Amino acid sequence: MTIFRPALEADLRAMYEVFYQTEILDNPHPPEPGDIPSYLHHVLQTGAMYVAELDGSVLAFAGAITRGNIAFLTDLFVLPARQSSQLGKTLLRSVLPQGDLIHCTVSSSDPRALALYIRAGMRPQWPYFVLQLGQPPRTIPLASNVEIIEADADDPELVRWDAQIGGRSRHAEHSYWVRMQRAIPFWFRRRRQTIGYGYIRLGVGTLWHPHISMLGPIGVSTPEDAAVCTLALVKRALEQTNELRIEVPGPHPCLPMLLELGLHIVYVDTFVSTAATPFFDARCYIPSGGDLL
Repeated sequence: MTIFRPALEADLRAMYEVFYQTEILDNPHPPEPGDIPSYLHHVLQTGAMYVAELDGSVLAFAGAITRGNIAFLTDLFVLPARQSSQLGKTLLRSVLPQGDLIHCTVSSSDPRALALYIRAGMRPQWPYFVLQLGQPPRTIPLASNVEIIEADADDPELVRWDAQIGGRSRHAEHSYWVRMQRAIPFWFRRRRQTIGYGYIRLGVGTLWHPHISMLGPIGVSTPEDAAVCTLALVKRALEQTNELRIEVPGPHPCLPMLLELGLHIVYVDTFVSTAATPFFDARCYIPSGGDLL
């Protein structure tokens, strides 16, 4: 009989194997599995994780982090041979806390995943574009009146700005980005007034792109400043890396400009939430990624 239980540190390798098998499905030339992603340790330590287990083998797992009144589903993966067997439904119910909370996630393009979240009360809000840089652009248009200044990684104002724009107070994530992902925080300023913040994370990596760096979160006060600040951070990041990834909500003003610069779409996912109105303005905020939002 399949049992559902809280995950343990000793389960992480088996959980990652479930993730790996879903990612390489039907690919004739998969990469090597590599190390367990650090964010799985982070979710286990600061959030909730459950596994579905049969005869000592992990068949599926789910993870979630709750910050304030927002419960974000970080993971839900089921071994390919066990998909469509109700494991995901039970894990989703197990890992997401009940009560007066907003439940949300970034759903993959798999119709079965999207259907599961919709049946659980989450509604599609907008498409979520995963962009990667193929080759460095020749020039990046910038507004001459916007400065980008490296911030002190321990500045509590970063957490406050992120909470105000991103909709959640999450000191644990800021500490994780700096400590485990070599994140460099920046302020955007105009005429000595702060108009936003952003992170370049140099040590992210993915299964398919182990050396890639990532931008985000990026938050600004108004939609009018969103594109120029994002482009300024792209320009700064390209001084340190040629492999770049950024995950952009559909309504964000920078999306067409990033595509014009030569970034290309590698995935189109969907942000879903039980709240009729998202808890952040997608015109002003770029998440840290689909794992922690």
